[in-house]
Amino acid sequence: MKVLGLSLILVLVTGCTVAISPPPTATQSHDVTDSDQDGVINARDRCDNTPRGAVIDNQGCPNYIQPTAARQSPTASARQIDVYFASNTAKVTTGAITNIDAMADFLMDYPGTTLRLTGHASAGGSASYNHALSYRRAMTVKRALIERGITPQRIDVVAKGETDAKHGSGAADAYRRVSGEVLNFKGDVEKAWTIFTRRPQS
Repeated sequence: MKVLGLSLILVLVTGCTVAISPPPTATQSHDVTDSDQDGVINARDRCDNTPRGAVIDNQGCPNYIQPTAARQSPTASARQIDVYFASNTAKVTTGAITNIDAMADFLMDYPGTTLRLTGHASAGGSASYNHALSYRRAMTVKRALIERGITPQRIDVVAKGETDAKHGSGAADAYRRVSGEVLNFKGDVEKAWTIFTRRPQS
């Protein structure tokens, strides 16, 4: 009798078991990817690589502020670079690293810009040697920027050799340099307000 009762209980228990199916997988029919994380999905974004924290319009493009005489641009100094070299060398000095870092930061913040690096050399030696030296100097700065995350396509290199030194009246070491000019700069990006925003000084 006990065996029959136990068998009946087992039948009832196993008979009431309900198989639980996994929940259905939701299929996303639209791409809502926002690669530059500006709040506008790629499908509607007309401006790729929007700088982080920028005020944007409905198309995902940042607002730019044109500097005026009364308002000094905070990026004015960062848009220029001069890297000086010792005589007869294309090796970057330790003191030049700060300038290179500042330019790399600027190019990261303004991905729509490009940079033209112009290499120079003093007038000592042959013109052909100085032209090659000025090119090596510019390439040294370019490689340093690439190491800091700037894509090679954004950096153009020009070698002027001793051209400026022959027509200048300054000290020779003033011509042993690479000068940088930022191109395609539209203005300072207007930053969205955060708790760290500071009121501009009048």
